[in-house]
Amino acid sequence: MAEALKKFRPYVTWANARGAWPDMVFSTRVRFARNLADLPFTGRAEPRQLDGIRRAAFTALKETGLFPRGHFLKMESLGQLEKGFLAERHHISHGLAFTALPAAAVISNDEDLSVMVNEEDHLRLQCLGSGFAIEETLNSALKLDEALGRRLPYAFSGKFGFLTACPTNAGTGMRISCLAHLPAMSRLGLMPQALESLSRMGVIARGIYGEGTCVLGDYYQISNAACLGRTEEEFRVNMDRVIRNLIRQEIAARETLLKGHAKLHTEDAVFRALGVLRHARTLSYGEFMRNISLARMGAAMGWEMGLDFSTFNQVTLLMQPAHIQAAAGRALSPEERDVFRADSLRKKLL
Repeated sequence: MAEALKKFRPYVTWANARGAWPDMVFSTRVRFARNLADLPFTGRAEPRQLDGIRRAAFTALKETGLFPRGHFLKMESLGQLEKGFLAERHHISHGLAFTALPAAAVISNDEDLSVMVNEEDHLRLQCLGSGFAIEETLNSALKLDEALGRRLPYAFSGKFGFLTACPTNAGTGMRISCLAHLPAMSRLGLMPQALESLSRMGVIARGIYGEGTCVLGDYYQISNAACLGRTEEEFRVNMDRVIRNLIRQEIAARETLLKGHAKLHTEDAVFRALGVLRHARTLSYGEFMRNISLARMGAAMGWEMGLDFSTFNQVTLLMQPAHIQAAAGRALSPEERDVFRADSLRKKLL
């Protein structure tokens, strides 16, 4: 396994379930899209220009003092397994993982701050926070944005705000997203109606890894759909309202699953899932996510699962395909991964 991954700790700080509503909100993310003035966007820039942007970004990020002992990683120096690991940690996008252009990722030692260099935009700044923590995460992201903006000239228009490669990111360039766990609503078939309602409020729901990814384990990444027309504070207030409303709906759905005959069926599903997690000898990632979702819901309902929410979160990250191979220290076939995952999980849960 490459040295780049050995520097990352197994325990992930932003998944420690210390934020508000940890049973329903895995994490909060705030991301800013920024480009440098007087340079073509990434898709139109020449390789020499992109290399210059990367060098300037590395220098400026080191000068901020926000990345002591941080990871400064050039994409071309990483293999696909390493890139997959970083995508699973939510530090890079799948697009950046497969780019052939001069690109990079800069990640703080605690992994709460990270910057993608030369993805769709020259810079994608993000802060990750534990649980439901929009205000705190936004403040940390703004600190990074302001520190970097003092050192690099951002492309900005008095009419349109921050200029971005995709028009939907122009304006504030800001996305606030919460990774929400909504198993009871999913189990009751309420998600289609909820997603339609979110759309009317200018909010979108995506899969666990963001745009273009599928929903796994009843996790939905909820974020603002546009970045233009409101201030950062107005977007924050709206997202806070949306997430709190989803929390109320999930609580009501869980209460419904604990009434009458539904309680027996819910309890049976939860403890069957726990049995699979504790005793399976081979376990695909999809099957793992289905069962860990149910067990997590059971813990939220007050049943003894033997795990706190921080452990649920850490295990959910560690059982991902690239993480499994990082733990094994080598590339594994899908069948080998499933066996290794089941074995690792039994050791953690029994």
